[in-house]
Amino acid sequence: MSQQPNDLWKGGPWEQPSPVFPVPPAVVVPPPRRPLLRPKRRRRRSLFPFLTLFALVVCLIVGTVIARYLLPQEGDGPASGLTVTAGGRDPFAALERAETGTGVTVSISPEQGEEMAPPEIYQKCVPSIVSLWAEGDETSSTGTGIIMSQDGYLLTNAHVVAGSHSVYVAFHDETILEAKLVGADGEADVAVRKVDAQGLAPAEFGDADQLVCGEMVVAIGDPLGYRTSITQGIVSALDRVVNVDGVDMEVIQTSAPINFGNSGGALINDHGQVVGITTMKIVSQDNTVEGLGFAIPMDNVKETADWLIAGQPALGFTVDSRDGTLRVTQVEQNSNAYAAGLRPEDRVTALNGEPVASIQELKQAKTRMVPGDTATLQVRRGEETLTFTFVVQAETDFPGREP
Repeated sequence: MSQQPNDLWKGGPWEQPSPVFPVPPAVVVPPPRRPLLRPKRRRRRSLFPFLTLFALVVCLIVGTVIARYLLPQEGDGPASGLTVTAGGRDPFAALERAETGTGVTVSISPEQGEEMAPPEIYQKCVPSIVSLWAEGDETSSTGTGIIMSQDGYLLTNAHVVAGSHSVYVAFHDETILEAKLVGADGEADVAVRKVDAQGLAPAEFGDADQLVCGEMVVAIGDPLGYRTSITQGIVSALDRVVNVDGVDMEVIQTSAPINFGNSGGALINDHGQVVGITTMKIVSQDNTVEGLGFAIPMDNVKETADWLIAGQPALGFTVDSRDGTLRVTQVEQNSNAYAAGLRPEDRVTALNGEPVASIQELKQAKTRMVPGDTATLQVRRGEETLTFTFVVQAETDFPGREP
């Protein structure tokens, strides 16, 4: 892509008054209730149930508004390509796509050498941290990304780029390039982007399974637009499960301060290895919560990123969930599934030997495959049970369809 003129970025959109940042998925907790010190004769205890109900309703509304746009929603209507998104809209549909199936993967290295002090970590890692500027139809926002490879692959959070039609990347040397979308997974909150560049400084990625509670970590990102800021903390907890809009995410809990704009940035161990992508924080209505940040473990990021780069699989048919069954509504005539014999009105019962009774179960079974894998699909046609075997294709094999 063409390089954007640097004079548009001097001063940086991050320094404008009241900037807008992509909101990380937040877990909202109600404020603590202070004891009510009243004379006994006034007997106002009857207010307690109403105050409690009011607080719960407010918290539920705020939490839903903050997190809802991130995650796919399952419904009873048709599912195009087996993907259902919030409001029926794909939040990444407007982004220009990059090539998939290139064979690039995330490399995780063992710890080597001596422990590093925070200044040493910063000097090692900051060239691998980038700033993201995402533009939508009526809004714009900023976030952080991590250089994954010297030829331009970048990691970030899916919610950083959701709803945008173009994304620009500012590198450590102030170069500005536009980035294409390789792929994004809203439930995992991981996105891979690609810029046309060579000779970049990729981060070194470490094994999050080797972390221990109490270990020192730092976070580098763009909190509130202050580029490449470093904060220090410890690993507060491992394998923490946080529920975001009905989906359980397994994350690293850290005391390193994480704020809006840090999304997509790096959580780094004391060997200068990126062990997680900072993604969310706990917030409260009265601002009393501190030091409760979360990062996606690098092992989980690798699994998702490798899958996205390999190319998201397409089975070549759509289904809906009428009458308690998964009924095929359409089969692409140029698909391998059609060539194998699958037809509309067939009722899907299993994929690769795994029973599927809902759209969500079929999606989960699909995510365990990549283009080129062999799929074994079992269906019911009338009173007959049929089995079709075919090679899984890529979404790019069906241009014009929503992924």
